[in-house]
Parts: sequence; structure tokens; C-alpha cells
Amino acid sequence: MSFLRKSSISISDISSQYWCERQMEYNYRYGKRITEQIKGGKLIHEELEEEANVPIILQPKSYADAIYKKLYESCVALDSLKKKGRTREVSLYGRMSNYRLVGKVDELRLRDGMTVIREDKTRANAKIPSESQMTTHKIQVLMYRMLLGDITAGRYTSEAFKKVFGTSTLRMTEEFRRQLNALGIEAALQSVDSVADRYFGSMTDLRVSDTLELRYIDQFTGNEIKLYTFQYSNDEAQQVVQYALKYWDGGRESMPVPEQERWKCNYCVFFGKECKVWWPQKVL
Repeated sequence: MSFLRKSSISISDISSQYWCERQMEYNYRYGKRITEQIKGGKLIHEELEEEANVPIILQPKSYADAIYKKLYESCVALDSLKKKGRTREVSLYGRMSNYRLVGKVDELRLRDGMTVIREDKTRANAKIPSESQMTTHKIQVLMYRMLLGDITAGRYTSEAFKKVFGTSTLRMTEEFRRQLNALGIEAALQSVDSVADRYFGSMTDLRVSDTLELRYIDQFTGNEIKLYTFQYSNDEAQQVVQYALKYWDGGRESMPVPEQERWKCNYCVFFGKECKVWWPQKVL
């Protein structure tokens, strides 16, 4: 964690370990390269969020401001879920061994009284994704379900969150407080601790479905390519955790893709530069 200058592990980190763990590490060591496909996918996600949620204009000036903003936006999103039956971009928090876990689920839907998790992935073409791609995406949704289940079941609470994030010592900037006042946010909710309590309290009455959804979208047209559904397995989630921990605990160095999957290197910005594991070598 210190080597990569990280304080939390994101769910996307864990899913990326199943695509190429070495690439995931290099994104932190050398900086993530933003491709046109990533830009296109981000635009689609922003459009979908604007359809489901009312935009909240807050400009954080500090770490404390940023945490507050994420929690407050998620509180508003959860209110929207209960009123409209659908919401997007809800932050999730939890733990994996002694590490902080963070993530942001694309969409939550109410269906027959159950909260269904849906993850959207954009594609540069209308082709069905490969099995390798789908595996990483399924793991991402699987881990979101684990985090949400831990919160709703009371296994990860507001008190646990406040302790590991040290919220009692966080102080928001005066400029940010003026923004909160301008939005009409009540004074009793203008602290990280209070908004954390509201966030976790909003989760307690959710019943989380074991049916998970993974949707692929054409990033140019916005049309749905395919919607997959699958079932949550706690045993499978724990297997993912154990695999991921071996890396984060320092039990192994980051693993490159196996030889039979070296085709992935053709899509990697580090291939032939920082990473030469499968780069053609001159025979001496």
C-alpha cells in the first residue's frame, strides 16, 4: 500500500487484478493513461447519472470536504432510489482484512422490494465481450454486492467507517461550508460524522437481491448491447478476497498475464515500455 501510495483499495483495483495484476500496479506506479475509449465510457456514465439523479454542485477544497461530498451525494442518491425506484453512482465502503475497501456502484434498482445491483460497461463496438473481460466485470459486481450486503446486515457500520477514516479529526473548510449553506443543507448535517450516520442509516432498510446485472452499452450510440444476470455467491466472493490479499499483503509480486493470455498485452499502454514480460526478446 505504501509502495503504491494508497490508503484504500478500490473494487476496480481488485477486478483489475483478474485482468492483469501487473497492469493494475503500473497504473499507480507510472500513472494511468487515459485512452479515447475510457473518455467515451466516462461520458456515457455521466449522461446516465444525469438521467437518474439531480446534479449536486459542490466543489471540495480539502480531503474532509471530498469525503463529505461523496457521502452526501450517496445519501441523496439513496433517497432517490426509495422515491423513484432507481438511482446511480452510490459510494460503498467496507473492509478486506485490515484494508479499507471503497467503490462506487453504477446503478441500484428496486424490484419487488429488493435492491438490484447493475454495473454498466461501455464498448467501442457492438461485439459481445470476451470471457476474460466478462470475468473481471463480474468480479467487480460480486464485490459491490459483498460490500452492500455487509452494510445492510450491520457487519460494517457507521462507527467502523468513522474509526478507520478518522472522521472525528476531520474539519471541513469554511468555503465548503458556505457551499453547503447555499444548498440549504441543514446545520445538523454539516459534519462528516453526521453525514456518515445519515448514509449508513439510509442503508439499513434495504433488502439486497442476490441477482446481479451486468449491462454492456455501445459508447457511440448509447444502445444496450447485452444484459447479463448472474447470482451472488458468498463463497466465490471470499475466494476473490483471498486471491487479492496475497498481493496486497506482500505475499507475492504483481503477476503478469499468463502466456496463453499474452494477447491482452496488445491493448496495454505499458507493453514494450515499462513492461517487457512478453515483449519479443533478441536471441543472442
